[in-house]
Amino acid sequence: MKQYSKKLFSLVVLFSATTVMLHADNDNNNGSCNRVVPYYQWRSQGRDMARKLYGTTSYAVYQGDKDCCYGTFNTTVQYDQTFRGGELAECIFGPAIVSGDNSCDVITISGLGTAGNDTSRGARELMAENFLLPRDFKSTISFSPKIQDVVVDFNLFVGLDRWVNGLYFRLYGPVVWNRATLKPEENIVQAGTETTDAALGGGYPLGYFDPAASVPTQSLFANALSFFGGCEFPRASYDDSSVSVEPLKFAKFSNCNLNSTNSCDDDCNSFRRHKTGFAELRGEFGYNYIQEKYRLLLNIQAAAPTGSKVKAEYLFPAYIGNGHHWELGVGVGGAWKMWQSEDMEKSFNFIVEADITHLFNAKQQLAFDLKCKPLSRYMLAEKLITQTDTAEQLTAPAGTAQFDVAGGEYAPVANFSTRYAKVSFGVQGDLVAMFNYTCRGFSWDLGYNFWALSSSKIKLSDDCDDSCGTTPFPANTWALKGDASVAGYATVGEDTFTFGLGATESGSTIFTGTNVTGANPYANPNIDPTVTAAVGNVNGTTPTALHTGINAANAINSSSNPVFISVDDLDVEGAEQRGLSNKVFTHFSYTWNDCCDRWTPYLGAGFSAEFGSHCSEDCGTSTIECDECPSSVSCALTKWAVEVKGGVSFH
Repeated sequence: MKQYSKKLFSLVVLFSATTVMLHADNDNNNGSCNRVVPYYQWRSQGRDMARKLYGTTSYAVYQGDKDCCYGTFNTTVQYDQTFRGGELAECIFGPAIVSGDNSCDVITISGLGTAGNDTSRGARELMAENFLLPRDFKSTISFSPKIQDVVVDFNLFVGLDRWVNGLYFRLYGPVVWNRATLKPEENIVQAGTETTDAALGGGYPLGYFDPAASVPTQSLFANALSFFGGCEFPRASYDDSSVSVEPLKFAKFSNCNLNSTNSCDDDCNSFRRHKTGFAELRGEFGYNYIQEKYRLLLNIQAAAPTGSKVKAEYLFPAYIGNGHHWELGVGVGGAWKMWQSEDMEKSFNFIVEADITHLFNAKQQLAFDLKCKPLSRYMLAEKLITQTDTAEQLTAPAGTAQFDVAGGEYAPVANFSTRYAKVSFGVQGDLVAMFNYTCRGFSWDLGYNFWALSSSKIKLSDDCDDSCGTTPFPANTWALKGDASVAGYATVGEDTFTFGLGATESGSTIFTGTNVTGANPYANPNIDPTVTAAVGNVNGTTPTALHTGINAANAINSSSNPVFISVDDLDVEGAEQRGLSNKVFTHFSYTWNDCCDRWTPYLGAGFSAEFGSHCSEDCGTSTIECDECPSSVSCALTKWAVEVKGGVSFH
């Protein structure tokens, strides 16, 4: 007995070491959510050790008194639903989350023109100009994210004692219906001021957005959800445009559904996505060393991905499975019959098992942010072109990049930062420790389930062409606009000439631009290395300094060395994530032992509550510094579940 006790103790030590390792990985740099995951890798619906074991350990599996093939087939029907939606929102929106009326589940969007009003801008308010909203606009968007699953899990266990005592194999996997609901609700605090003078109202003055015309408030979006839904830039009363704007193509909150007033219909708010499919097909082949009161187990196992492939079109999509990874690993376990009645009809047992697997590379489409710029996938980028070699080209900046005054283009960063990547996870652990009480046909399981996923490893894929849905990264093309003006003007006599600038703002963020602190923000005082913009020859005149579109007396700057967004700027490391959860569960079942000779049916039901880890956020107003970025973001679902499990054993 002492020998078996030592073996069981050794297994417990092994499980504890595995738990400590995964805890350590998940606790590393677990600070505020200054990075935002592009894709929420939650625990697969097919990975649930507790569901595999409860209701079957008394009579159906791991039987030591058989000298023939035996086994069981069962089906579990489970419904689960997340709670603590604020934790989900923190993982999705990170440092943009601020204190709402009830919890930390609100983001605020405001234009730079609101700073002089009674409602001044906070450090974590998203800059409305990125989303084609008025400069004096302000709104809050609250979220009630929820994930729901209906799981029908099929499990076949066959003991191969006819050939080798203790040998077995298992094949299992679930059919899943999954629904993900972000449920954004926008509250307009301050709509843009409508006026014919864009410089005084909420619109964009000449040269700030469009070199050819000012942009009135009524030609901008009326709310932020229109942009986040991927709607086309409205131009109901704006016919002189020389620019085009790509709608958001990736990481969308919902589908676009604009009404006649450029507002998002209620369908955008209640938008839900759902999917049905088979998660993973899992199999294991193992051996049990069984004695009267003790059992030791070892198996090898694998999982074939049959669930959803990861796509980046939506920020919070419904999906099924483990991210389409192949898995390979081992399982270890043991059991101890702590007490048994003299008639052998009652017993009290302790069971512990752990699965440890590696998730191999899977190709996933991810919408990356820029390094140390959380949520920068939603920032507005400007497209710069090579200057034409004419007498009227810019003499400053010295570079050759400028905004195209004849057909300038804008796009959200996500439209070109979305890449295919190879993603893997080093270790996934799933551990169960449970007590089982059996009294004749009745059985009660009460236990704890620990699940953890180590930090992902992401490598941009270089073997994907246009057929994958994303084009090669556009080098020396796109730059962050921030709050820079894109055009300057030269006045000669009664004539005014328009010139595109190469003004870029690599220092801007989703929260603010770099010119907002300048005395004359429309003159580009704080863009990337500034130089006074001038042209060499306008209508035969000597070199002429350019001015803003608002005031001919104000000279305007351009960048002497425009800073383009490169593939190296993508925050690939910051997209890494990990997960950890702790679950408690209970299950009651009844087995009809005297039903018939060869077939033994059983039926039970249970409940579980799972509590996922997440990066902590204080909903504060401090600025976001680059060195605050943790190595990876910790996110896991918090949910409750009810289940019914029934099956039949055979021998």
